[in-house]
Amino acid sequence: MHRTEKQAPRRKKPWKRAIAIVLMVAVVVAGLSLTVFAQNSYLITDGDFVTVHRSYSTDPDVVLDEAGIELSEEDTYTTTYRNGVSRIDIQRMQMVTVINAGGQSVIGTYGETVKTLLTRMGIVPNTGDILSCEEDTPTYDGMVIELKHKEIKQVEYDKTMPFDTKYYEDPELAPGEEITLIEGVNGVIHYTAQAVYENGVKVSQEVVDEETTTKMVTRLVVRGPERKINDQPDEPDHRNESFEDPMNNGEHAISGGTITTVSGTSYNYTDVLTVTCTAYSCGDRVGQTATGTVARVGAVAVDPRYIPLGTKMYIVSNDGQYIYGYCTAEDTGGSIKGYKIDLYFDTFDECWEFGVRTCTVYVLN
Repeated sequence: MHRTEKQAPRRKKPWKRAIAIVLMVAVVVAGLSLTVFAQNSYLITDGDFVTVHRSYSTDPDVVLDEAGIELSEEDTYTTTYRNGVSRIDIQRMQMVTVINAGGQSVIGTYGETVKTLLTRMGIVPNTGDILSCEEDTPTYDGMVIELKHKEIKQVEYDKTMPFDTKYYEDPELAPGEEITLIEGVNGVIHYTAQAVYENGVKVSQEVVDEETTTKMVTRLVVRGPERKINDQPDEPDHRNESFEDPMNNGEHAISGGTITTVSGTSYNYTDVLTVTCTAYSCGDRVGQTATGTVARVGAVAVDPRYIPLGTKMYIVSNDGQYIYGYCTAEDTGGSIKGYKIDLYFDTFDECWEFGVRTCTVYVLN
């Protein structure tokens, strides 16, 4: 009979077991080291600033603190992970001023377009409104957005055109005296215009139609010519002095071209004229002659075409009742035509008394 015996299992040697244990511990320690000491990569965006940071922490607040980035209470951030990189996107609170139709408000935003912000505020621009920036403009801190409401209205109004005045001189009138021939009338023009308003304030206006409803009439006035009062000429004080009538007592007061007055004053004359004389007076007011002198006794009006201004004369009435005496041609008049002379008297009563008389004029040297 064949007999088979079992053999006892062969045991490993103690030193080999020790090596196996050491290798196992090393593998575990290495695995633990990779887990505990691995760093993460972070891409941090803060507006236009981008920061790359590596950290052993997975807490975004810790990562931001490590990167030296401070946030205010209103600031916030979002985190994403893509392609092995963690992103931290910071949204800073933006304070934006919105001026709407003159009213002003300040609103906070974390970044959006102007249109989105206005919509969120319930503001919808109307056609024609003026926005200070494009609607798709991104907001930023400190931004000012102004919306002006524009409105076009049709307005109508009248404008008065003051009448003109034209003056014509009439030598028959005294200086300063005026007579209105045609009364002036102000013209009226009716305008239709388009007015542009911004926030209720008119900023421009354009006339689109006009119509004259009342035609302007020019005022026509005749007035006495303005004359400068010149220095009075030196005159002898013999205007009312009588002379000897050659037919009276046989004394010859007029002889050989000389006039001799009662007082003995002599005037030489070169010509003798027969004229029609009338009378005028300025009464209590101060008159002015055509030559600029004060109207007075001795300043007579003539027709310069027949008797030149400045002519010295000695005048007596042919009826022998008046001796006007020495005088000078200084004035003119519209009714003084030809050989006609208007004699000045101090009062109107004297003028009525004189009336119209035929007189002899001695033209003096």
